[in-house]
Amino acid sequence: MITTLVVFLLVIVFLAFFIGKNLSNVCTFWFFKTYTDLPVAVLVFIAFAAGIVFSLILISLSRVLKARAKEKSSVQSTASDKTVADKKAKKDKPRLFKGSLAKSSELNKKNSDNSSNE
Repeated sequence: MITTLVVFLLVIVFLAFFIGKNLSNVCTFWFFKTYTDLPVAVLVFIAFAAGIVFSLILISLSRVLKARAKEKSSVQSTASDKTVADKKAKKDKPRLFKGSLAKSSELNKKNSDNSSNE
């Protein structure tokens, strides 16, 4: 707790010295319009604030894109699970043989049914 307070106070002292030393320093800045006699400290704080804003925008955008990608992959995995289940069902489904084999298997089935009934 005490170290946090000390670090916070050191940051405040640093900012006070930074602002005090750079208050008299002015510059010309162009951002679609020329700003003359702009204090350097103000320009630094504007750049810092712009960096924070753009970072927050990019972080939220990446989270949205990750959520969409995760949703899309879950939909695709559900669809692939269905296709795997369909393939498995087709594989387990009994198949009828074509031609004479089908007739002989049907005859064998009928004969076994008749013999079990007797």
